[in-house]
Amino acid sequence: MKTLDDVDRKLIALLQDNARLSTVALAKAVALSRSTVQERLQRLEAGGVIAQYTVRLGSGGDPLRAWLLLRYGEGFSCDDVVPLLVELTQVRLVHSVAGETDLMVLVETRTPSELADLREKVAAMKGVDDVTTIPVLRTALDRL
Repeated sequence: MKTLDDVDRKLIALLQDNARLSTVALAKAVALSRSTVQERLQRLEAGGVIAQYTVRLGSGGDPLRAWLLLRYGEGFSCDDVVPLLVELTQVRLVHSVAGETDLMVLVETRTPSELADLREKVAAMKGVDDVTTIPVLRTALDRL
């Protein structure tokens, strides 16, 4: 995969904002022909830069999001804890990080009560020594 240029980055940003944009609309936005944009998108997909097109729920279905910052217990690692987190449907994203925190886990629930129950379930997992909960108040930018 060759290096991304400005047009590739603009196409990606446009699709991150609205994955349903037509090839014609994308072509107009980057001032290229439809066929050229289609070839670029196919190259980005084949190169793994674009992995999928997906749906994000709008404000009618806004979940309560929070980051759970986990620290492992003595002798435990990512390999011990992540498989347990994968089983929880509310877990959306898990990052292994360096520093005082070992894992950053993004979760989505419907209510604060459900978040509290989920937090307690995670805190009780084998291998988890400590959990800090950071609720998301507002998302200022989301290009995931």
